[in-house]
Amino acid sequence: MDAKPGDVLNLSEFAESIELIPLETTDDCLIGWMPEIIATEKYYYMISAVGYDFQKLYVFDKQGKFVRQISSRGQGGGEFIEVRDFDVIGDSIIKMGDVLAIRSFNLEGKQLSSRMINEKGVSTREIISMKGKTILFNMSKSYSRSAENLLYQLDEKDSVRTGFFEVPFLANQISSFFCDAAALTKDDEYVYFHFPYDNYIYRIDAETLDYSPLYKVDYGNKNFTWDMFDENGDKKVWSKQADEATKTSMTEILSLNDYFLFASVDNEYRGYISLYSAKTGKVLNGNRIKDDMYFKGNIIDLSPKPGATLNRHCNDGGDLIWPVQPSVLLKGVKAYYDVLTPERWNLFCKKYPRLIEVFEQLKEDDNPVLLKIKLKDF
Repeated sequence: MDAKPGDVLNLSEFAESIELIPLETTDDCLIGWMPEIIATEKYYYMISAVGYDFQKLYVFDKQGKFVRQISSRGQGGGEFIEVRDFDVIGDSIIKMGDVLAIRSFNLEGKQLSSRMINEKGVSTREIISMKGKTILFNMSKSYSRSAENLLYQLDEKDSVRTGFFEVPFLANQISSFFCDAAALTKDDEYVYFHFPYDNYIYRIDAETLDYSPLYKVDYGNKNFTWDMFDENGDKKVWSKQADEATKTSMTEILSLNDYFLFASVDNEYRGYISLYSAKTGKVLNGNRIKDDMYFKGNIIDLSPKPGATLNRHCNDGGDLIWPVQPSVLLKGVKAYYDVLTPERWNLFCKKYPRLIEVFEQLKEDDNPVLLKIKLKDF
């Protein structure tokens, strides 16, 4: 799969239509960046984080109205240390990965169970549940020179059942130090996995745990390779080697039924997006999105600030959920307004009344707006 970083990607190349869902802003639900979003039939569940501190799990309805917070931080009953990751199982259970525990909640936020992880050297980076099975992505920093497992399957009581996906010492350590929690996704049949500085997407059978490489993402001369790291190094050495390399690594994969989304960042903090069609094999790439459908000519830059992390995307019944900061959208509205005559602006307002309604109520410091994008065939 050729996913060499591109330049400008036109919105119309992948979007058939877009619905705006502003997330309600109150003192009880101030959103930082979102390392995970999950859509169910009625709700959006999302982690709100500050830096790498994953603080809160919020619930909004499909119109963007705040519903509740799931549990809170602390050492008491029903509380968590840090919500590392979560998944929603069916229509009744939230499975949360805490630092050294797996917790289950009902959709109203009541804690149903809490189980400490019973395997030395294993802690939660990311979890995903499918067909009654839960897979945990390990955040081990063990310095054992033996092969290590990156993934573990939990049993029905949330205890570690078995480890799999063995990798050499170096791969395990690089994964521990540099990987964002954005390595697992799923569709109706399989779980998919990648880990940093490996350009393969692996498909996993959640029942048998059989796995095999499905796709190779090719960044051309910006591919990361294992031989760029010193096997006898440490975090300081590896960080310096990563900073000196002009390379690109994946920070997210997302299954969108017949499509995959890949997000990546290079060592100069340029962010990229790639959309892959499993039906045609075509790939769309860009590090900036150009609006050629609504507020024409405006650009969304995908590059984070140095040291920052990109928001995750979400699959909502095949539609792509894309969080965007209000300041970005409002800047685009103003830029478009400034180039139109009053007559053309009035025509635009009549054609897109919902867009105008949203922007008239939006403030720059409000919570993010979710763009619900219906994908077109490409």
